[in-house]
Amino acid sequence: MSEIPVSKRRWMPILLAVSLAVNLLVVGIILGTALRIKGGEQARVPPGFGLALYHALPKEDRKVLRGELATLRSKGSERRSKDFQELRKALLQVPFEPEIVQGLLDQQVQATADLQESLHQEWLTQVSEMTDSERQIYAERLEEVIKRGRHRNGKPKKN
Repeated sequence: MSEIPVSKRRWMPILLAVSLAVNLLVVGIILGTALRIKGGEQARVPPGFGLALYHALPKEDRKVLRGELATLRSKGSERRSKDFQELRKALLQVPFEPEIVQGLLDQQVQATADLQESLHQEWLTQVSEMTDSERQIYAERLEEVIKRGRHRNGKPKKN
């Protein structure tokens, strides 16, 4: 019996699909870059409130806030370790009780809120201790941070 000849061009549809995928990727990159450079809607999203406040501070004040954050995080590390152990137990429990997990999640939300509140208070103390001219300079830097957004490395863009 004669066999039906197998087409030797099976690679052609695969090559076309790969070519199409690469072309779409290139077009996406070009469009994304053009929108970002031209100032598309996504490029105009302001930075996070806390980050903007932080990045506008003078270097020494940012250092103080980082130290405060490190202190607060280390104080909470033992509690977080216990919470992870409790979460593991709750996830393995049969029957599963979502109320227990919800309670642990609520604790973490509150711990994060407490951390933010402490940092906000430290920031407010720093700003309150500034002279009028220092606060004016800070407000101008804050405006620059908001207008320019953040660079990829996390620092405000410079002129």
